[in-house]
Amino acid sequence: MHLRASAIITIVGLGLWPAGTMAESYAIGPGDVLELRVLEWQPVENRVLEWDAMRAELPVDTDGMVTIPFLGRIEAQRLSPAQLSALITQELQGRFALSASLDAAVQVLSYRPVYIAGAVRSPGEYPFRPGLTAAQLMAQAARASDAMDTRELLDSEGTIALLSLERERLTIRRAMLLAAIADRETIAIPATAEDSDWPQTVVDGENEVLRLRQQRRARELVALDDRVQLLRSEIEALNANATALERIVISSRRDYENVRSLAEGGLAIGARVAETERSLMLTESQLLDVSTAVLQARQGIALAEAEKDALRDREWLEDRRELQRVESELDRVLTTLETQRHISSVESGLLFADGNLTAATGDDAVVTIIRQDGDKTRRLSGIGTILAPGDVVQVKVPTPRPERAQAADGLDTE
Repeated sequence: MHLRASAIITIVGLGLWPAGTMAESYAIGPGDVLELRVLEWQPVENRVLEWDAMRAELPVDTDGMVTIPFLGRIEAQRLSPAQLSALITQELQGRFALSASLDAAVQVLSYRPVYIAGAVRSPGEYPFRPGLTAAQLMAQAARASDAMDTRELLDSEGTIALLSLERERLTIRRAMLLAAIADRETIAIPATAEDSDWPQTVVDGENEVLRLRQQRRARELVALDDRVQLLRSEIEALNANATALERIVISSRRDYENVRSLAEGGLAIGARVAETERSLMLTESQLLDVSTAVLQARQGIALAEAEKDALRDREWLEDRRELQRVESELDRVLTTLETQRHISSVESGLLFADGNLTAATGDDAVVTIIRQDGDKTRRLSGIGTILAPGDVVQVKVPTPRPERAQAADGLDTE
């Protein structure tokens, strides 16, 4: 295979690529973008040729792989740029049967970003640069919020209002489900975090839902009870019919025995015997049909009773599942509402004083750096910590008693 090369530099000495392009300790990871250049030393002409066809930008995908021209996918994750360079050099020399004068060089064009979350105005993704500290990243997040205008503030207040309404709705729905599970007729109203009253329209609406649910279940149970009563009445009628048929069977069997005795003595003809025998068999068949109908009616009663139990169990299970969903959604809303309120309470981002990070509210902020180190997750602290690509900086301001605990006061999880 022919690769076009162009002369780029004449070198006296052994080195083909400048040293120190990347720290030896840096581990490549998903999100990095690398640059690959392949050089070939030609001693006869005393110059270095670059393989233009091999020059490429190599984004590291989520699996930690890069795609090398003519080589395909190679795992780059956790390798340093120098190690990846040596690996590519070895693969190219083997593929093209070239001498040791070939040298591949890899350097980082752009690092994977860092992230900041928590009690900051502008959480999210930020570009990484070597030497970036947690304090500098937080200052960037604070400066990014300077452009917040009146519309954004109104949007924030609107978001808080919508979340508050959603919290009220979910809290009352949770109370309704607890009342349904406990088979209560009305909702046990929980105390609010602000010692205020819940919206009466929401409470009345959920009480109406509870009442309609109970009415629906009562109607279904009454229908099943009516079916049971009807089957029991049918059994009584069938039993009375069976009693009458049993008397007829006894009488028919007696007539049959008498006629058969007379026929044996020559006093009755065979036709009379056959007739009484058919009458006996017909009556016995009718009695058997009645007995079968009684068994079927009793089976119907058992099925109706089982349906009543299944109805109660099904409603209980559905209410439990719905309760779990509502509690999960309520927890999410409370967490989001708490975060939105903290963000809104910060007047102008975060302030730095005497090397300590404090919020505009005066509370000490807790800064945690989460770093993925191979298969392990490390937690670092301190605003002076030098960040690495992919680090997540979490900022938390201590708060009073969590609102989610207050919202749950007065609710029994039965």
